[in-house]
Amino acid sequence: MESVVNSLVSKVLGTLYNMAKEELAMQLRLEDDVKTLQVTLVRIQNYLQDFEKKNIKEVSMKQWLYQINQDIYDIEDLLDEYAALRDNNSESTSSKVDKSSSSLSTKVRFSFHGKSSSIKKVASNHRIGVELQRLNKQLNDDIKGQIPELSLLPNFAPTGPVESRRIRSNDSTTSVVVRSDIVGNKIHDDARRLIELLTKEDDRDNPLVYAIVGMGGIGKTTLAKLVFDDHIIASRFQVNLWVSVSQNYNENDMLRNIITSAGGDGERCHNFDSLSKKVIDIVKDKRVFMVLDDVWETKRVWNDMLRILLKRGVAEGSRVLVTTRNEEVAAQMMAVHSQRVQPLPLEDGWSLLCKSAFPAWVQQKAKDDKWNLKDIGIELVKKCDGLPLAINAIGGMLSSQSKTRESWDFILKSSSWEVEGLPDEINSALYISYQDLPRDIKRCFLYCSLFPKGRYFKIMNAKNLWIQEGLIHDEKNKSSHDVAQRYFRILVQRNLVILDRVYIEAAYFKMHDLVYSLSQFLTRNENLVATEEKEILNSEFDGKIKKLRRFSFVGGPHETTKITKKCLQEHVSLRTLLIFNRTIGNIDNALFNHLRYLRTLWLQGTKVTELPESLGSLKLLRYLNLSQTPIKELPITIQNLNALRILDVSECENLRNLPSCIMKLHYLCSLTTKGSALDHLPPGVGNLNKLQLLEFIVPLDQDIARESSTVKELERLTELRQLNLYKLERLLDSSQAKSASLKDKPHLKELELSCSERDSNEVSTDDSGRIEEVFEDLLPPVELKILKITNYFGCKLPSWLGSRLFNIRFLKITGCGNCKKLDGLGLLPFLEAFYIEGASSIKSIGPEFYTNKNIENGANQNSVLFRSMKLLSFEKMDSWEEWSSLGKDIRVMPCLEVLQIYACPKLKCIPEEVLSDRYLKKIRICKAPQLLLKKLHNLIFLKIIEIGNIPYLEKISEVPALERLKIEDCPGINLVELTHTLQNIDWKDFNADSLPMWFSTHGHEDDNNIKATYLQISCKEELVRKICVNDVHEWSKIQQFDNITVLDENERLRLIHPEMPDSFAKYDGQVKWADVSGQVDEEELIILKIRRGEVE
Repeated sequence: MESVVNSLVSKVLGTLYNMAKEELAMQLRLEDDVKTLQVTLVRIQNYLQDFEKKNIKEVSMKQWLYQINQDIYDIEDLLDEYAALRDNNSESTSSKVDKSSSSLSTKVRFSFHGKSSSIKKVASNHRIGVELQRLNKQLNDDIKGQIPELSLLPNFAPTGPVESRRIRSNDSTTSVVVRSDIVGNKIHDDARRLIELLTKEDDRDNPLVYAIVGMGGIGKTTLAKLVFDDHIIASRFQVNLWVSVSQNYNENDMLRNIITSAGGDGERCHNFDSLSKKVIDIVKDKRVFMVLDDVWETKRVWNDMLRILLKRGVAEGSRVLVTTRNEEVAAQMMAVHSQRVQPLPLEDGWSLLCKSAFPAWVQQKAKDDKWNLKDIGIELVKKCDGLPLAINAIGGMLSSQSKTRESWDFILKSSSWEVEGLPDEINSALYISYQDLPRDIKRCFLYCSLFPKGRYFKIMNAKNLWIQEGLIHDEKNKSSHDVAQRYFRILVQRNLVILDRVYIEAAYFKMHDLVYSLSQFLTRNENLVATEEKEILNSEFDGKIKKLRRFSFVGGPHETTKITKKCLQEHVSLRTLLIFNRTIGNIDNALFNHLRYLRTLWLQGTKVTELPESLGSLKLLRYLNLSQTPIKELPITIQNLNALRILDVSECENLRNLPSCIMKLHYLCSLTTKGSALDHLPPGVGNLNKLQLLEFIVPLDQDIARESSTVKELERLTELRQLNLYKLERLLDSSQAKSASLKDKPHLKELELSCSERDSNEVSTDDSGRIEEVFEDLLPPVELKILKITNYFGCKLPSWLGSRLFNIRFLKITGCGNCKKLDGLGLLPFLEAFYIEGASSIKSIGPEFYTNKNIENGANQNSVLFRSMKLLSFEKMDSWEEWSSLGKDIRVMPCLEVLQIYACPKLKCIPEEVLSDRYLKKIRICKAPQLLLKKLHNLIFLKIIEIGNIPYLEKISEVPALERLKIEDCPGINLVELTHTLQNIDWKDFNADSLPMWFSTHGHEDDNNIKATYLQISCKEELVRKICVNDVHEWSKIQQFDNITVLDENERLRLIHPEMPDSFAKYDGQVKWADVSGQVDEEELIILKIRRGEVE
């Protein structure tokens, strides 16, 4: 608590230092009160800095700290009110009415309004002065009452702003690392055992239930995830579902998650019956594998719901794997096998500690350190009780410490191991890891206690919430997002948050249940997470928290449709209101009237259709998230939200207009509208000169007459970091495009230029020429790093897309059906990823693609073209025939790692220099039937090959690092050199009469070390019969593989080996296969890394 208070004190001191020099403070005669407050806070800060080194156990001292914390919160609220008043005064001064041009009636009205406004300002000014005096006295009384010796501390005020200490992480890269294999070796043996049991034929009642049982933090979910992600499980079941349950689950939300997990859309189902029907449709006649993670009770989740739904139609062989802390849960679900997870043995625990404490890039160099520290490390493992979660937390903390015995011994002997009052299920190691965090990061960690338990949350949203709550301290030459990103990276390094690789790497995160419980325990006096309204009205709760600062309303077992005034009327100090309950559809009209200190209002995904007029009373509101709601309009009182920084109305499908007064919100930094029904923005967007992120819709010409923001208004938005321009076809001429002055926006790093989708056959020559001129004059700044061009219908790309944008890292061009050539992209020295899709008019790619025409004459033969390119992707290029080579003397794409060519039916060749020995790790070439590619060879780093419909390909050889091989409709292949690294082979050919002979080379003679773990075959019925029943010759080609799956033309599962069924016609139902191309993940991963590059 003391460090959190200290962080808050530092922030308030910085605010006071700036305030003391402001003219308004002098006008209000606040100088003496501000100076007195500064002196008091410095005294507190000096005291707390010494106190942080101790473990506070005295109840009275904890109570004193709590009261001081509340006092400083109140002071910060008042200072924010002062700042809002100051900003309002500034805005009023800058927007005075020009009286000389006003009519008499206007003058009279303005005079009356001005007088009324002045009276209100005088009242506000007086109240702020009186309140500041009161808080000064209260703070001094609280100090003297508990710590009289504090008055003996030096009496001085700070001479400058208080700086937060620099926080560093040990990351050597801008990527946030997802730790793998975070538990001991035994877990892999347990996983293999469970996989064997789950895939074993069993005639007992369907579906069979298996259980993983153990205490919190011991690795149950990790074990279940290893099983769930295994390729054998993926192949043997037709529908694989992961369902997080936790204690306060809601049946409807759970069913929606099941539908989403299966690739469906659960948002369109609004009640239990429709959701249940959808789930039944998904699992009907399918062989299903479902993981129920973290089950606490069985009646509602299993007996009354999921068991009934599954019983109605899953195919034989379906399985359910449940994780639980309670043996009785497994018994009540009639589990046929329970796998109890035991604490790690000391040596496994030490091994795990080393993996966390010594980053991967220093593991080899740290052998002496590890040997020297092992005895202390073993003692630390003992204190963690063999819990992988606790060991990882300590290891994450040690990773940022010096690798000395003194440093490790200090942690071993820390008094925090004996912290009092900690809930029994929380190991002290988790508290120590939290306690070691820098002050400011502690506040960000504690804020995460407001997010729904067990649910993944978007990292960008978390960072925005931290920033708008005021938890991120300013640092020189760093934006708030840069600092927030570093804070988050440290939480990952300490293993206090979990990244989700199911989505895009590092886009989503959650907390382990025990870490989440710790965060809730530490914030129990000021935060509340509730599932029902009655929890807020509970008298016991009112007694526990005198001043509720943050409230999160998550979905619980019972649906709640309305947030009433009654439930929050006593909590006037509320700063954050997060509504995650999707059933909320109404908000009490008077709810916001008394929430004057609210900074954040989160309604994403709720059923709210309108906001009350009282929204305008939230003068300190900084973040308003209305995305994915059915809201139809915003109240006119939104114009009073002068402090608003972020407004998100994305995916509001019923929102057709924004009120014009929204353009009075001069501090707005982010306005997102994508996916809404908006067709234009109201006039005045150019007044929002602090905007950093804007999604702008070009208006129809006639819309300008009815008041819409025009492209010209973008000229004044010089602070933009990210700009998305939609419906650019509406610009009538290039002068309108030029008026946006994109080239004069030095901070702009990310740009999307988009037209509406149209058939290229309907594009006239005039239209094509006009859009070319428009794009030519949408000249971006040279600082741009990410560029997306969508549905462009010009015949040639803008000339500025060549060497001028030398900083560009990512380029994606989609739906450009009229574009006939690609010019000069090889001159982009830092371009890492290039995607082009749907360029159906391009027939050839030659020297012009790489650079200018001089390359043909040998003028630039020493150049390295596309020197930074890591990913190159061509898709749906219907007319593309020729890809010319530049010759062996020209170096092209020396760093290329991923090459993707998909649905290019006329392409005849790939330049030799593109497929030469280089760093290629993945090749995906599919649906290119005229490609004269005969061999893939001598690619020593290649890990993944996915090829399909390439009839001329004959040979795959000299690929020693190959891990995954997927071949579809390539009958010409007669040689594949299989390697000991190969893990997965997927072969599909519905025209083949026999299996390829190269299968039989696997595992024979000199290849004894070659052992692919998995082979999947998809073939026609006749060949299925040969493999399964009649033809020993065919079976002999593949019998040496460890695991075999055979599918027929209808993707029905026909054979599973090693347990081969007596009848191959046993399974019936389509297997749902995920697209393993990974394009979307790779694309967004690159964008994320480029964005993070701004942090370093």
